[in-house]
Amino acid sequence: MITRSIANTVVCLSLSLNVLGQNIYPEKIEGCNTELFSLESKTPNAKKSNSSIASVIAKAIDKKVLKKTNGVLKIQVIAYEDYSSCMYSYENRTNMLDQELNMVAIKQAIDEQLIWDSVYETCSPMIELYFKKGKIRVRRMGFDGNDGLHELKDL
Repeated sequence: MITRSIANTVVCLSLSLNVLGQNIYPEKIEGCNTELFSLESKTPNAKKSNSSIASVIAKAIDKKVLKKTNGVLKIQVIAYEDYSSCMYSYENRTNMLDQELNMVAIKQAIDEQLIWDSVYETCSPMIELYFKKGKIRVRRMGFDGNDGLHELKDL
């Protein structure tokens, strides 16, 4: 129990420091309005099905590249109250280079095509995209002091 408490404290401190720096993942992308946003914690503040998010991303990646891609791409998106999006940071842990995945096209797709069904308040969804055999599985992540980093349920 003490080990879990220490781990949660470390994760909380780490994410708190990152939130102060705004971007969660190491590769920061310019162009988003980051004046005020919150992280999602227990439930999604921005509503969109995981399958809809996967569809937007899949359309931005060349089909041949998609079939060869394995691993996880973690992205941080700012979801605004007007339902628009802006990709703000990412971490590429796939077997493909950023250029092969075409991160520019992925950002453009998110910024232009990821329209949320509803947004409770401007927030920053953390999205994990798992690639395997040409398919994308999406996990929405949340963070709070009790549960640490955890998966949010699909809508």
